[in-house]
Amino acid sequence: MWAFLRSTVRVAASPRGGHAFPMLRMMGLWALVATASGCEAPEVLAPLRLGAQPAIAAPSGAAVPAPLRRLTRQQHHRSVLALFPTHGLTDTPGLRFPADETAGPFLTNVRQPVAPLQVDLYAAAAADLAARVTAAPADVERLVAGCNRFRGDEFCGTTALHRLARRAWRRPLDEAEQAALTSLYQQGAAGGGGLRGGLALGIEALLSSPSFLYLVEPGEPTSGGRLELTGFALASRLSFFLWNEGPDDALLDAAERGELDTAEGLAAQAWRLLKDERAAPQLGRFHLEWLGLGGLDTLEKDTRRYPFFTQETRDALKAETLDFVDTVLRRSDGRLETLLSAPFTLAREPALRVYGVDPPMRFTPGLPVGLDPAQRAGLLTQPAWLAAQANPATTSPVHRGLFVVTNLLCIPLGSPPPGVDVTPIGVDPTGQKTRRQLVERHTSDPACAGCHRLIDPIGLVFERYDAVGAWRTSDLDDRQPIDTRVTITTGSDLDGPVDDPVTLVRKLARSQRVKDCAVRQWYRFALGRQETAEDEVELATLTARFRASDGHVPDLLVALVTSDAFRTRLP
Repeated sequence: MWAFLRSTVRVAASPRGGHAFPMLRMMGLWALVATASGCEAPEVLAPLRLGAQPAIAAPSGAAVPAPLRRLTRQQHHRSVLALFPTHGLTDTPGLRFPADETAGPFLTNVRQPVAPLQVDLYAAAAADLAARVTAAPADVERLVAGCNRFRGDEFCGTTALHRLARRAWRRPLDEAEQAALTSLYQQGAAGGGGLRGGLALGIEALLSSPSFLYLVEPGEPTSGGRLELTGFALASRLSFFLWNEGPDDALLDAAERGELDTAEGLAAQAWRLLKDERAAPQLGRFHLEWLGLGGLDTLEKDTRRYPFFTQETRDALKAETLDFVDTVLRRSDGRLETLLSAPFTLAREPALRVYGVDPPMRFTPGLPVGLDPAQRAGLLTQPAWLAAQANPATTSPVHRGLFVVTNLLCIPLGSPPPGVDVTPIGVDPTGQKTRRQLVERHTSDPACAGCHRLIDPIGLVFERYDAVGAWRTSDLDDRQPIDTRVTITTGSDLDGPVDDPVTLVRKLARSQRVKDCAVRQWYRFALGRQETAEDEVELATLTARFRASDGHVPDLLVALVTSDAFRTRLP
């Protein structure tokens, strides 16, 4: 432990362009020593540390497409919760909609047309939610709270519907829409339905409207042949990007005042949204999807080998990644290099078992725990990623290497040739070959060698971690020592000899290729689509900005939302 603390002090004391080791900048050495050694640590994570607001993006003149986006399952779910925050909703029909599409590793819905079955599902979901939020008299009173009831049920009911519509449709209603909503209220209230019936029919209409289900993005023509998005369209883009739900009243009010019509006003609102706690799960979601952790909640492991890998463990591994991302991006130095190289965790107790660390005395979940820097460094050495990129009983060098090549280096690879055996690599039944030797056979097959020369060496470096991410020195099956020495040849600044996983992830953390790929991944995430040739001008501008910021992620996000690609679109 004290060797680790001494190494931490040396890192913190070394000049790195003003960027000291983030744990020390975040909370001071005492908190690290206290937490790691089991002493009682003070509360240190409360203040947000985003620092000064970054400057806006430089104009690029990019004119890029913007296909009509339909809400994802999570966006539908979170938007409903935000519309009815006092109704105690936890489960909504949106969580059971058909699976979303993807753009790269990220969930979105821009390609497939809506089938009749999906239309029926949306209608049924709207009817179900309308019934649930008006089920009891207390629910109805929550909807009309603040209205002078002496003015009558119709006035209070239509006022509540108009207020909900502004949030649900993410813009003000025009006179015709207000009249139509009032007419729906009257229909629902007629025949004994009263206030409850009027509200229920109006809410059902709001939630089944394309104005709720799609990100409708109107704009005004500019001299460059682009459409400059309206303030309300930008409010929706911004809130779904940073919160994964519709804009709040403050953001809609800013749009109505015209504050989002300037890059400066948009940057100010982006910074406000990032400082809000609603940004934490969305920043975490980016990293869960980027790291391929979408299936972590149901990930299965061989119960004979890993009996402790229960739902509690899966939840702890996911929480560890989310807490770590939030700590680095919103409470520390915000740098991509820190995400990929910091030797600490904010693990819960089941995750600490995977690390082989006993919980310190008076251990408080959510406070940092120092890890052996010779074994752990950032996201790619956390058990969540290592377990997700492995088989139930054994590791998978191919999956781990493929992820790094495609998701961190943005090197596109095609599908395996037809007829190639893609069965997971097991154990040599003769006992004469190690798992490494079995993996290396890929490069002797001309049909496989082209891709596997890129993939396999990187994956083999991670063989120090077993199928749940625990450190090991020998293979559980063949009992042979683990050899992680490789030479990487990807045509990037990652290339060269690598001896162990921590050396590799530190090279990844410093890599310009990884920084450039991260820009591309955030771009896909923000715009909800795969990039096209028209996007390359903007991507080059953002990439230069990210490099100049030394990989500061919040700076990149503000630059992205103030870019021409975010604020405009092709007709």
